[in-house]
Amino acid sequence: MKMLRKLLLLGCGGFLLLVIGGTSLLLPSSWQVSVEQTSLHSPAQLYPLIADFHRWQQWVSWDEQEYGERTIQIEGTAASSGHRYRWSSRSSHGSMTLDRCEPERGIWYQGAIESKEINSSGSITLEPLQGGGTLIIWKDRGDLPPGTGLPALWMSSERSAKFAEDLHRLQNFDLSRPAPGAGIPKRRQ
Repeated sequence: MKMLRKLLLLGCGGFLLLVIGGTSLLLPSSWQVSVEQTSLHSPAQLYPLIADFHRWQQWVSWDEQEYGERTIQIEGTAASSGHRYRWSSRSSHGSMTLDRCEPERGIWYQGAIESKEINSSGSITLEPLQGGGTLIIWKDRGDLPPGTGLPALWMSSERSAKFAEDLHRLQNFDLSRPAPGAGIPKRRQ
């Protein structure tokens, strides 16, 4: 009887793995996110916060509990093509590189999310609202390797929630906060 129970449990477990694996194979292995938030700030006030990766640390969150402490490298000139943000931690790595920047309109980027190869692209655009304020739209899409439909589905949901949280911080950003490094004298070389 105990042997029959073990075989039944093993069979059920194998069947469950087969269903999960099959489902993952059938689902698309891509993610797509689009999040919108209105802000009382103008596009001119918001643009420096999105076009300079040094400023992202002021409004974009990072979950140290889940991903660990991160190391960041920022390269290139802010608000210009080629401006790059790289990160790595114990369980996450990647980069984002600005492709196009239009003052007071938005930024467009390519990313390597959990990869060394480009596998995502996105934009953060700023649309002026009648009567003042701005509609901020963050769009992101990307591809995972074939057969990773369940992780891609999770990524769409996870990124939507995170982007919404980050845009909420951007919407309410205290514009009187200085940029990182502001007011610190630069060393002469």
